[in-house]
Amino acid sequence: MSRSKFGVIALLALCFLTGTAQAADITWGGTYRIEGVKLQNPELRDQNSDKSYLLHHLVLNPKIVAADGITIFGRLDVLNNPTFGIGPNGEVTSVAGDILGNGPGDTALNSQAPAAEPAGGSSSNAFGSTQRAGLVSVTSLYLSWAQEFGQLVIGRAPLHFGLGTAFHAGNGLFDHFITTRDMVGYKVVIGNLFIMPIKAKFSQGSFADYADVDDYIVHVQYDNPETELSLGFLYNTRVVTGNDAPITYLNNNNYIDGNSAKRGGSYSNNLMGFYFSQKATDWLRASVEMDILSGDTGLRTSNDLGVGLNAWGIAAEFAWIPPADSKWDALLKVGLATGDDPGTKDTWEGYAFHRNYNVGMLMFNHPLGQADLFRTGLVRDISKNAASEIDTEALSNAFYLAPSVGYRWRENLSYGMTLVYARLNKDPLGPGFNTAMDLGYELDLSVNYKPMERVTWITELGALLPGDAWKGGTHNYDTKMVYGIATRAAISF
Repeated sequence: MSRSKFGVIALLALCFLTGTAQAADITWGGTYRIEGVKLQNPELRDQNSDKSYLLHHLVLNPKIVAADGITIFGRLDVLNNPTFGIGPNGEVTSVAGDILGNGPGDTALNSQAPAAEPAGGSSSNAFGSTQRAGLVSVTSLYLSWAQEFGQLVIGRAPLHFGLGTAFHAGNGLFDHFITTRDMVGYKVVIGNLFIMPIKAKFSQGSFADYADVDDYIVHVQYDNPETELSLGFLYNTRVVTGNDAPITYLNNNNYIDGNSAKRGGSYSNNLMGFYFSQKATDWLRASVEMDILSGDTGLRTSNDLGVGLNAWGIAAEFAWIPPADSKWDALLKVGLATGDDPGTKDTWEGYAFHRNYNVGMLMFNHPLGQADLFRTGLVRDISKNAASEIDTEALSNAFYLAPSVGYRWRENLSYGMTLVYARLNKDPLGPGFNTAMDLGYELDLSVNYKPMERVTWITELGALLPGDAWKGGTHNYDTKMVYGIATRAAISF
């Protein structure tokens, strides 16, 4: 029995047994959602192409009060995407939800790729009558013991910091990605300040050779509700015994050193995050997060030079605080993420924001075009074309500016508009290609409708006027306009 299946059975058994003994001590919450996306011309080619899909998902959050101050929290994700989501062995790449239309037949048949003959009618899409069963996975399960001066946390728990550009718990209605760690941590609370050291075991290798991946984390946070000031600091060092970096994949995509790179040590990194949020005036709130990544990939170039990490990103949000009787609101997002320079083979300079942090509907969210402009090969599969991926792109190698305004027409109906302008930070294709820096302009329009208290329905229209960067320099790729619509509905309970 796989670990994911065992975890589901154990959590359900614990919930039901606790509920039988003390029905008042267990509560359930969660989100049910369905999403539809259609993009026209995501590859920006002269020949028309599109992608469209429906996602279906349920998140269940049980909360068990086992004793005074001792609470067990869990998260079950139901109908998970086996391609972009939670795989059969429990590996988590996202919690985007299953794509509607997954039949019982061979996966390759579903994607219209060459496939082996089905074993019989029961494994044939053409003759099928019942949809393929969906997956249920436990993505979080941890114990919290609240005490007078602190809180002990043990188990697989979510992590979130600041604006969510590095660590994002994925608790939003339509978040498709999560950050979790198997941890033991203790939060020491001193007034408005807390200090939380965490020892996390990301991967337990063989007991004989200690091929482990360990995270050592310190999170310091100051929150003053009176002055509305928040200050945060997070330090995460990852220590890897051995190295499973995908070297062949990186070589073939010219990320390290052609086909000549090799392993020469253990992977390790240090990430420092700084967060600031303050109500600057009666009408303005400013929030800033900066993340700095350094360390060693454990890989070496053909000249036997170690490949290090040296990257950073900064994101700022300036929110207008409208008067109480105003129907308007406004937000400005601005930021920069460093990009990997293909000319420096011994250093990896690319920083990728967490994929839940979205600036616009299209750019930095959905893979676009035919060139790997953002060099996000450590985040997504860049070997696939843009039309075959859901929202797996991340913000990297770019400067962006994104003002948005909203208008509340009625109590349950509002409209929004966002304009995104972006430029590349580094030439991602290397010397000789003369890649332009201009990524272009994106315009997004949205309608947010709440027919009842716990129901949200959001529809977005987006269009990108590509800049010359998408030509890929001397590749001279097509840069046709891409546009699309996304409609999402969620019920929280």
